[in-house]
Parts: sequence; structure tokens; C-alpha cells
Amino acid sequence: MVRDSKKALDIKRLYNYECQVCGIAIKTKSGFYAEGAHIKPHGRPHDGDDSISNLICLCPNCHVMFDKGTFSINNDLSLIGHLSGSLTVDESHKIDRKNLEYHRISHGYK
Repeated sequence: MVRDSKKALDIKRLYNYECQVCGIAIKTKSGFYAEGAHIKPHGRPHDGDDSISNLICLCPNCHVMFDKGTFSINNDLSLIGHLSGSLTVDESHKIDRKNLEYHRISHGYK
């Protein structure tokens, strides 16, 4: 499955490479580093799309924890599981709540 790296770059730029969960921005010699994480996993068998509404900006640690179901995100953007708090979301970033629900269900949160 080919990913659209421009969309991931767009989401990272929107958040200035700061993790939407923990707020960390990782500075490297070549600039800041963050990852564009799919809420509903991309490709088969999940069939998540490569859209801004299915992407969030995470640090590598939060990305792994999210993908492994250590935490999930409620529709009100509060975190559930082994992390507390809420997802930071720019007003221009419209997250598809159906993808959040899919993530919760697939990791046993609902």
C-alpha cells in the first residue's frame, strides 16, 4: 500500500511537529521529528484511508502506544486507557470520529 507522504507532512507541519498527545517536539540535527499516525490503520485488513481526517501527529513513543492500543481516543478527544488527558486538536483539523470509534473497538475499549 502506497502512502501519501505529503498528507503526513501536512499534519506534522500543522502541529509544528509537536505530539498531539504529550506535546513533545523532538529536535534533531536536521530539524524536528514527528510521525503522521493513522487512526484507522492504512491498508488491509483495516482499509483506513490516507486522509488528514485519519491522521494525527505523534511522537514515536505515543505512535507505538496508540498502534498497540495502550490508549485510545474518545469522540470528545479525551484519552482512555493507560494515558490521561486529551488530544490537542487545531480547529482546522477535522478528525473523522468513525475512525476514532474503529480504533477503540479494535483495541477493546468499547
